[in-house]
Amino acid sequence: MTSLASAAPAPAERPAQSDSRVLSVQETMWGYILGEEAGRFDQDRLLELGCRFLGLILILCAYGQWFLPGSVFVGDVLAMKAALSFFFGASGAAIYWFASRGLMLEVHVDLSRRELRVVNRNSRDQVRLHSRVPMRNVESAFMRRDNGRGARTHLMLRLRDKSQVMHVASGSEAEMHHLHRRLSADIKPAKERLEDRLARQATFMTSRLAS
Repeated sequence: MTSLASAAPAPAERPAQSDSRVLSVQETMWGYILGEEAGRFDQDRLLELGCRFLGLILILCAYGQWFLPGSVFVGDVLAMKAALSFFFGASGAAIYWFASRGLMLEVHVDLSRRELRVVNRNSRDQVRLHSRVPMRNVESAFMRRDNGRGARTHLMLRLRDKSQVMHVASGSEAEMHHLHRRLSADIKPAKERLEDRLARQATFMTSRLAS
């Protein structure tokens, strides 16, 4: 996994970021994955494990009450126990399912299929598809900066025919500039990329002839 901090030129004085996460790019056969490198006790992983543990506790509470000594199985008590079992069981299963999906988001830039995929990754490195955006639906890429000392810069995509933007990655301003150039070039249609290449070649040839 390659960190953009080493791929982009570092500024003379880099302010401390508000957390320990580092933007990373993992190269693949079909493109690359934008994610965040984090420590072993990353907040998202801890939250996921906590939610899974809470879900299991609720499920145990839902069915464990039926095995307690002196349990009553008649009348209103039976109905109340059945209602509690359903509530605790459904809540626990929902929380466990939510946590198992993963709380860490990644963006997969697929240059073969010409699409962007937002996926959830859990602590067991399992991924689930969250959304898919064809590159032809991307209108432009831009950066948004937070206020304050040590604030992070965010790379966003503006989608066509939608009044919304898509968050891609966050990091230092130098990292986002580097990623902005790469992603902007990658999401261009093949026709525009060819036209840009021909235009650069024409400019180069003109300068050579002029000299």
